[in-house]
Amino acid sequence: MTFISEIFGYPLGWIMWACFQVLKNYGVSLIVFTLIVKLLLVPLSIKQQKATIKMQLLKPKQEEIQKKYAKDQQKQQQAMMELYKQEGYSPLSGCLPLLIQFPILFGLINVIYNPLTHILRIAKNVIGEAGDILNTLGISANGYMQQNGIISAIQDPATTGSFSSLGEDIVRKIQNFDMNFLGMNLGAIPGYTFPLIIIPILSGLTSLGATLYTQKFSSAGDGQQAGGGMMKGMIYLMPVLSFFFAVKLPLGVGLYWIFSNVFSFVQTVIINKKYNVKKIVEEIKQKEEEEKKNRKDLKAEVTKKLAEGEVVAKEDREKVMTAKEINRAKLAEARKRDAEKYGEEYVEVTDEDLM
Repeated sequence: MTFISEIFGYPLGWIMWACFQVLKNYGVSLIVFTLIVKLLLVPLSIKQQKATIKMQLLKPKQEEIQKKYAKDQQKQQQAMMELYKQEGYSPLSGCLPLLIQFPILFGLINVIYNPLTHILRIAKNVIGEAGDILNTLGISANGYMQQNGIISAIQDPATTGSFSSLGEDIVRKIQNFDMNFLGMNLGAIPGYTFPLIIIPILSGLTSLGATLYTQKFSSAGDGQQAGGGMMKGMIYLMPVLSFFFAVKLPLGVGLYWIFSNVFSFVQTVIINKKYNVKKIVEEIKQKEEEEKKNRKDLKAEVTKKLAEGEVVAKEDREKVMTAKEINRAKLAEARKRDAEKYGEEYVEVTDEDLM
């Protein structure tokens, strides 16, 4: 996980650095950073919405396959795969945005854990020297919280002098770095202490609200949530996990989750106006019914004309009839003419006659 967090932390760190250079406030920079990340993920969110629409349209065919092969799971899976291939649908397409969020989250944690690296852009060897000084002072700061520990120690008048070997410019730069937002140090671990616990609580609640709202528009109005029981479980599992992770991670992570959830809610509202699952599915189904009816009427008309020996446009024939059906109609008309001409009994055309 460290490798993944460092890979994603590098580009995200530059975005965070750019935000901080403009805004000069760590908390506000983090909020703007969150908005930028969400905007970068908008194309994937739209793709997920389209995948949801496609899934709803395939639902009747899926249920038909499940019913047909209820006792043979292997054939059921094969039929499903063939259906997905035929319709150009990937079951994983709807999960892609969620999968992308995880490495981004690890990258974000890396950025928040290492503000000296990503925001102040202090050299690695200088940070290592500061870490050694921190250890000699007997200040406990485990690996992933070391940089926050260094910042706290340098900003503490009682221990600032111990870091003089880093250079006056470095010490002053760290002293002036303010991680406070609304009276809270965003590098601190909230635990279950009040009022810091408010951040994890809001993280869980906003996650639940955003997820419920998203799921409301993920179904086509059939009273079922997309994805079945497992998805319903995830609706409540994610907010719980969000709360417990926010308790054990720096406040900055919880703040990111809160505003990420708020932005997700706004994004869902906007995307839903253009890609409303229920509305689009109903429109497509209505259009398919109309096309089916028109095709049925056209087929009856073409069949009648062929049976009467009338000329039918090639494109009309191809729209509604297979080559076999056209040949059947022509052969039937020929037999009727012969039966009338020679006073014979008309014999219906069979599949053997067309072989």
